[in-house]
Amino acid sequence: MCIQWWCLVLKVGYASSIITPPVGVHLSGYASRVQPSENVHDNLTCRALYLEDGGEVFALAVLDIIGVDSEVLENFQDLTSKMLNIDKSRLTIAATHTHAGPELNRELSRYFAEVAAGTVYMASRRLEEVQLYSGIGSVNDITVNRRNPNSGLVDPRVHVVSFKRDSAYKTLIVNFTCHAVVMGHNNLQISADYPGALNHYVETLTNGSSLFLNGTCGDVNPLTPRTDLTRVYDRSIGTFEDVEWMGRILACEAVKTAELSKSEKSALRVKSSVVKAGIWKPLTLEEAKKELEALEKSEESSDIYRRYMVKAKIRILEKFKDVEYLNLPVTVLALSDNTAIVMLPSEILVEVGLKIKENSPFKNTLVAGYCNGYFGYIPIEKAYDEGGYEATFPTCIVERGTGEKLIEESLKLLSDIR
Repeated sequence: MCIQWWCLVLKVGYASSIITPPVGVHLSGYASRVQPSENVHDNLTCRALYLEDGGEVFALAVLDIIGVDSEVLENFQDLTSKMLNIDKSRLTIAATHTHAGPELNRELSRYFAEVAAGTVYMASRRLEEVQLYSGIGSVNDITVNRRNPNSGLVDPRVHVVSFKRDSAYKTLIVNFTCHAVVMGHNNLQISADYPGALNHYVETLTNGSSLFLNGTCGDVNPLTPRTDLTRVYDRSIGTFEDVEWMGRILACEAVKTAELSKSEKSALRVKSSVVKAGIWKPLTLEEAKKELEALEKSEESSDIYRRYMVKAKIRILEKFKDVEYLNLPVTVLALSDNTAIVMLPSEILVEVGLKIKENSPFKNTLVAGYCNGYFGYIPIEKAYDEGGYEATFPTCIVERGTGEKLIEESLKLLSDIR
């Protein structure tokens, strides 16, 4: 009979599936990369957790892809909720945001949703009683704010949640904030980038399973030994040696943090809501079409990136012609009275995550981006005045104040669930 206060009540199941597409698919993340993939450097994976505690359940799937579009999200939640008979609010699907994964299309979106649902189902059939551990580490000097390389904000924290049974690691969740762009536009090999290397090394060191959650890294890039701070957006200098370098550093810090973590009494709770965000339309569809016509007649007509951006304006304005608002899902999962995970959609600037962590009532607050939908970049308000790639239409399609709304709603849910 168990007599300790930490008597096992939390049950966790883990499963994974390989989701590597065939060589020849086009890779996502860089508009200037037009050649198809030529090789598989390392496999892409779907990793899933299923948690059960005192009648509360929650399932999380994380895929090594660029993002989770609405088709992936809807199909995943429909399939999984039917298979497991649980509410969709208890289901989250996220991306690591690798820029060496496939461009999404209808066929791949459906496939990824089906695999993710199946992987969650497998995890739900592998439940084991575990003890919860939680801690926060830190790694400096491996990331850079690409909007302001000299003094911009980054988030060095390495958040770790680990689940153990009989002192043995079963699964670890690792949360760090950095674009998965060690490899640049010139790379034609399929890869999970540094999140894949991180997971590999964590699993090697612990003999357990690892699941990586990327943070609000919209303006945070890797600072590898070859990074040129005068051309911080240019990742063409990236190598797979750099991928391994970054993965090893983060994995070592994650495992050290896990080893030093204290056990916590689990208390699973889930709250979710929706933030209504106005769609930013700084020009009309007709104006965007005229811009494309003028470009095609100019000397810059062969500029692949410029053409891509103008066509993106047209595509977005057509898609949202009769739509004025986006519904941005926010989910908070409390694992204990000390540890919670905030799951946000899209590609969010680092200051949003920092403000949530700084004001959260939970000591260890993981903030994950790229969850349950993708709507481009979400800046804080001052970034609109500064301009730049992340705060300019069409890479940003939400109105001013959206980042602040996500902060406010996240903190409200954290307070409510505490």
